[in-house]
Amino acid sequence: MYLSTDKLMHFVVGVAVGVGFWWLLERYAKVGIRRINPICFLVFLIWGASGLFLFRKLHIPVLSNDLFYMAIPDWDIPLYNWMRFRFLIHRSWLFHSALLPLGSLLISLWGMNRRQFLSNRHRWTWLRDAAIGLSVGISAHLIWDALLSETKAGFMIRGWNHSTSLAWLALNLILGFGVPFLVIWAMDFLPRNVD
Repeated sequence: MYLSTDKLMHFVVGVAVGVGFWWLLERYAKVGIRRINPICFLVFLIWGASGLFLFRKLHIPVLSNDLFYMAIPDWDIPLYNWMRFRFLIHRSWLFHSALLPLGSLLISLWGMNRRQFLSNRHRWTWLRDAAIGLSVGISAHLIWDALLSETKAGFMIRGWNHSTSLAWLALNLILGFGVPFLVIWAMDFLPRNVD
């Protein structure tokens, strides 16, 4: 029962944080927000916050992999079981951070600015929108993990002490919300024909 309640709470916190983030964008980045695909943003927000666990009962063969149903920050569990790298033990610094979506966001922005990729620009914008949603979703996941952990033993990144873990959490929340917000806000100043 704990697992499903925990996933549901990650989902609720993720949607609430996503709605708050979207509201801020509507208020402060009125043009930029119209250039973001809301469906792509929502799907990756949920995938980052709680995973797409709601689809598990549908038993769709193509989507039967556990990674599809798990939140991205929890991917360190099956990856550790598969590869046995110690840095992938649950609550690893790599997966409990905004590094993966921000790396994807940087790659998408690089691809959108490359002249030879202009014909595939929609693919890069899709990656950009997915990375933005994922960044906000993972940040929401981290918020719920921190709130839940503080009622127990405290938020801890595997192998780190409590204060270092909290500093890592704070840095990643600032980056996980701040960088996507600044990217969308900057789109307010782009010409109309450029995403």
